[in-house]
Amino acid sequence: MPRPCKCRRICSVPRITRFDAAGEPHSEPVTIGLDELEVLRLLDRENLSQQQCAARMQVSRPTVARMYENVRKKLAEALTEGKSIHLAGGDIQVCTEPRPECRGVRNCCHRKKHSTVMDNKRR
Repeated sequence: MPRPCKCRRICSVPRITRFDAAGEPHSEPVTIGLDELEVLRLLDRENLSQQQCAARMQVSRPTVARMYENVRKKLAEALTEGKSIHLAGGDIQVCTEPRPECRGVRNCCHRKKHSTVMDNKRR
């Protein structure tokens, strides 16, 4: 009996969930899981190590490595074959507010929401 999947923690659901290829409007889109997108964001955008990414998402480091390899293959397929990209799915748990480990993170999704709320309160 296989181990049950562990719920993966992500910062937030992206506002834009579909990127269409101009050349192939009827091709089957490549679907990237929201957990895979989070791995890509943490490793490539935030420059975290795989170990730091694993701790942030509450999964093992080998799981992060596997997800990173999968998302890179999917992106390569979409870009080289002119396919659309659809962001959806994954066994995820979405953060509802900033966590202590997000302090000082440039691209934390909650930072944008929090600064908008603060700007509105100042007016």
